Amino acid sequence: MPHFPYSIELHDSRLAEIRREGVTLVLRLSPAYIHRDGKGWSQEAELVVAGGASAAIPDELPNRISDGALHTAQGPYHNLLMLPLDNGGPVVRELQLVSGAVVRVTGEAIKVRLFGEPEFIEDVT
Repeated sequence: MPHFPYSIELHDSRLAEIRREGVTLVLRLSPAYIHRDGKGWSQEAELVVAGGASAAIPDELPNRISDGALHTAQGPYHNLLMLPLDNGGPVVRELQLVSGAVVRVTGEAIKVRLFGEPEFIEDVT
């Protein structure tokens, strides 16, 4: 696995909620698993998709993420989202949940918002 100094690892994160705020779709990770400085951290995060549209919001929320991908104009991300993340579009965000449900979101731009203080989980080096 490539080493990024600061990133969200999707398959150790939990998708808690998907909500619409006007023309924006917000995917709340509660918690998100953060890699930073060779350590694992837990922190609240939101993936904010401007102009976001989703084919379906699964009934199985909250649910752990088993895999995920993000495609943006700056390139693809698989399972790791380098932080800070604020990319223009078009964007396509796909999350596979442990339940088997797939969440597919498209939009014009994506950014990550982090909330609260990170909590230490483990050394990962």
